[in-house]
Amino acid sequence: MRSKRKQRFYCQTIQEGAEEIILSGDTAHHLTKVLRFKPGDILTIFDGSGFEWDSKILDKKRKSVVVKLLAKNKPIVESPLKITLMQSVSRSQRMDLVVQKATELGVHRIVPMLTNNSVVQLDSKNAKKKMDHWKNIIINAAEQSGRVTLPLIEEPTQLNETLLHLYKNEHAFFLDTTGTTNLGSKKADSITIAIGPEGGFTEVEKNMADQAGYHIVKTGPRLLRTETAPIMAISILQYLYGDLAN
Repeated sequence: MRSKRKQRFYCQTIQEGAEEIILSGDTAHHLTKVLRFKPGDILTIFDGSGFEWDSKILDKKRKSVVVKLLAKNKPIVESPLKITLMQSVSRSQRMDLVVQKATELGVHRIVPMLTNNSVVQLDSKNAKKKMDHWKNIIINAAEQSGRVTLPLIEEPTQLNETLLHLYKNEHAFFLDTTGTTNLGSKKADSITIAIGPEGGFTEVEKNMADQAGYHIVKTGPRLLRTETAPIMAISILQYLYGDLAN
């Protein structure tokens, strides 16, 4: 019979040498009220540092769970390829899907962009709510996929020359239906890909990216949704240069 997969949970930084930790808030609620964990049950804890711990529940209280750390491990699950995804902010569920799948596929950094054709406009209050929401999606996706680090996610920023130069890596691609090159390149350790909004990048934005040294890449013969294009591109790059090539 197939063994049951251990549940994984993210927590804040675990101090060196710690033998026990206390989980609280939503994590404790999910453990005790949803999954019905009890003292003696085994789980896996990670804190985003690159390590994870085999752990055992010692005690559960009304709003917290005491966990004993048993064995510290460093699994090889993070991609050697550092991908920065510059993603135009799209409508709620579409952007949520991008953040989730980009995390599962091993990206290093996510940069939400506001572009000329973006249908979503954010003020400071909405941006903070979105950031908190996206961080929770990242944590959940990392728990599910077995990652031991969390992708960085930056504050939503208007697409401009400064942003393009700030996150440009040794290879930088600007995905667009009018592109003339492809994702193939020499061996890379770090790559930036920029994905446009539902209405696509404007000519001004494409020219700006070209001047900044980005390769304008054609996304193929079919028109891809803004949430489909990053999944396609990240998968190809991880296969060519990352850890999906066996």
